[in-house]
Amino acid sequence: MIGARTFFLLAAALAACAAPLARAQQSGLGGPFVDHLQTLDGDRWRVSDGWSNGSWTASDWRRGQISFGADGATVTMARSGGGAKAFSSGELQTNALYHFGYFEARLQAAAGSGLVNGFFTFTRPGDETSWDEIDVEILGRDTRSVQLTYFHMGAKRSITLPLGFDAAAAAHTYGFDWQAGYIRWYIDGRLVHQETGDGLPLPSAPQRLFAHMWNTTELTDWLGPIQGQGPWVMRVACVAQAATYAGRPLC
Repeated sequence: MIGARTFFLLAAALAACAAPLARAQQSGLGGPFVDHLQTLDGDRWRVSDGWSNGSWTASDWRRGQISFGADGATVTMARSGGGAKAFSSGELQTNALYHFGYFEARLQAAAGSGLVNGFFTFTRPGDETSWDEIDVEILGRDTRSVQLTYFHMGAKRSITLPLGFDAAAAAHTYGFDWQAGYIRWYIDGRLVHQETGDGLPLPSAPQRLFAHMWNTTELTDWLGPIQGQGPWVMRVACVAQAATYAGRPLC
C-alpha cells in the first residue's frame, strides 16, 4: 500500500506528465481493438521517449527499450547509456482517449526489488483535481501479489491481493471493466475485485491506456531498494479493449 509520503511524491511527480498528455488531447475517443504487438501500430500507440516522470523515478523513457516481435512487445529496463537517470525503460500509451470500457493485457512481469510493472488508464491534464487513474500494478519485490487501485480527483483507493501464482514465471491475463457504476478487475477471466464508488467516486474523465515498467531509489517504503544492475524484462503479449467485459478474455 502507498503511504502518505509516497502519495504526495507521486502527486507532485505526475504533474511532470501533464504537459505531454495535455499536448496530445487533440486525439479523439478510441475504438475497440485486440493488438498482439508484433509490430508497432503508430495509429494506435506512441512510445514515450526522452523524458521521465520526475525525481522519484530512477529511470527515464527511451524508445529503444521497447521491441516488437512474434511474441509481442518486450519492455527492457537497463543501465542508462547517458542522461540524468541511472536506468532507462519503456512505456507504451494510446494516442486516443477512452471513456469507460474493458481493458486487458496479457503480460509476464519482471521480478526485482525497486521496480513496478504497470497496466493502467490515466489522465491529468491540469492540477491534482484533474487526476483520474485505474491501475493494475505488480511490484517486482512481490510478483505473487497484485495492487488494484483507482484515483478520482487526486484521491485514491487501493487493495493488494494474492495472485496464487508467480506473475514473473509466465504470462497471465489482467483486465478491468470500467463503467459508470463500477470497476471490476479480472485475472485470467476470473473476477477478483469490484469497486462501486462507496467512499470515493469512481473515475469519470476520459483517459489514455498505458503499459510500462519503472524503478525508484526514493519510494523504498513501497517498492524496496533497487538490487542489481539489470536488465529486467516485462513481456506484453497482447493488449485489448472493448466496450464492456463479455465474459471471457480477449487476448
